[in-house]
Amino acid sequence: MRLRGLMVVAFPVLLLAAAPAHAKDVCDDAPDQNTMNRCAQDDYKASDAALNRAYQKHMKDLDADSQTLLKTAQRAWLAFRDGECKHQAAPNDGGSMYPMAYFGCLNRLTKDRIKQIEAGQE
Repeated sequence: MRLRGLMVVAFPVLLLAAAPAHAKDVCDDAPDQNTMNRCAQDDYKASDAALNRAYQKHMKDLDADSQTLLKTAQRAWLAFRDGECKHQAAPNDGGSMYPMAYFGCLNRLTKDRIKQIEAGQE
C-alpha cells in the first residue's frame, strides 16, 4: 500500500520534471512554422523575464539619481528594441515567418541588454 501511495505522488512529479525537456525537444525539432513561431515567442518571454530580474537587481544597487538615469535609459532602449525588431522583421510582414523573425530579434537584443545591465553592476 505504501508503494502505491509513493507512486501516486512520484509519478506526477516525474511528469512535471520531464515537461520542460519535452518542450525544448519540440522547439529543437519544430515540425512546422507555427511551432517555430511559438518557440521563438517562448524564448523571448524567458529572456524578457531575465531582463526584468537583472534590471530590478541593478536598480537596488543604485542611488536615486542613478535609478532615474537607468529608468530613462531603459525606456529609451525598449523603444529602440521594439522599433528595430519591427524593422528587421518587416521583410516578412504578412507572412508566416514574421512572428519568428520578430520574436527572434527581440530575444537577441534582450539578451544583449541583459549583458549590458550586468556589466554595469561590476
